[in-house]
Amino acid sequence: MEQPKLTKDLFRIKLNTGLDYKWITDFCIEHENHPMFAHDEDGTSTPNQFSENLRSYVRGAKEGKDFGEDGQHDMEESSKEIEFYSTYNPFQFGHRPFADLYWKLNEFFYSDEQVHLAGEPYYIHGWFNVYTKKDDENRGYDHIPWHKHLEIYHPHIYHGFYCANVQPSQTWYREGPESPEEEWVKHVDYDDMIIYSPSSFEHSSTPWLEDKPRVTIAFDIIPESVYCSGHETGNYQWSLDPRQYQAVPFPKCI
Repeated sequence: MEQPKLTKDLFRIKLNTGLDYKWITDFCIEHENHPMFAHDEDGTSTPNQFSENLRSYVRGAKEGKDFGEDGQHDMEESSKEIEFYSTYNPFQFGHRPFADLYWKLNEFFYSDEQVHLAGEPYYIHGWFNVYTKKDDENRGYDHIPWHKHLEIYHPHIYHGFYCANVQPSQTWYREGPESPEEEWVKHVDYDDMIIYSPSSFEHSSTPWLEDKPRVTIAFDIIPESVYCSGHETGNYQWSLDPRQYQAVPFPKCI
C-alpha cells in the first residue's frame, strides 16, 4: 500500500492524560544506565533497543553524528565488540505508573477507527529515551537524530511516545531527507502527552538545553500477524528473537 502524504491529520494526540509523569521521569533518569537498559559497545554505553538500526543511530548521536541524513539507514553493526544485550519493555516492569500508561494508551489507541480496520489484535513494545544537554565541551547527546522505524509503509504499524519531561522541545516529522522543511510536520511537545502515527515517517527531536534530562516512553504497536510471523517488512525483519524485540499483547481492554 502506498504511503499517505505526511499531514497533521495522520497524528493522534492526547494531552493531560493524568499520569504520574514526574515519577516516570525520575525512574528513567535514575535507571538509564542499569545493565538491563544499556550495554557497552567498544566503551560506549548504548541503550538496549529492539533493532540494530535503532542502536546504531543512538550510538551515532552519542558520538556527535547523525545516521540517515543521506537517506541511507545503517543496517550493519559499526561496532567491533558488542556484548549480548537484554531487551526490555516498560509495560512489563510492574510499576503502577507504567501500568497506568498501558491502560491509558490502550483506551486512546482503540478509540481510533483506523485501528479496527486491521481486524486483529496488536502487540506493543516500549523503551525509554533519556536525553541530556551537551556539556561545556559540546559532548553528550541532546536530541534524537533523524530516523524511522519502518522502511516501507504499513497501514497498521504505529510508532509513538509518551512525554514525561519534554518542555520545551519539539518533535519533527518528514517523509525523507529530500523533503523541504516547509513540508515537515512540527509538533510542540508537552509533559503528560501521548502522540502516535504511522511508523514509516522519519522523525527527530530538537536539541535539549535544560538541566534535567528529556524523558519519553517510546513505543511501537504492531498487528499480531506481523509480529508473530517474523514477517519481513521492507528491509526490517520483525522477529521473535529476544535479542531483537520483546513485545506484549495489546488487545482492546476497555
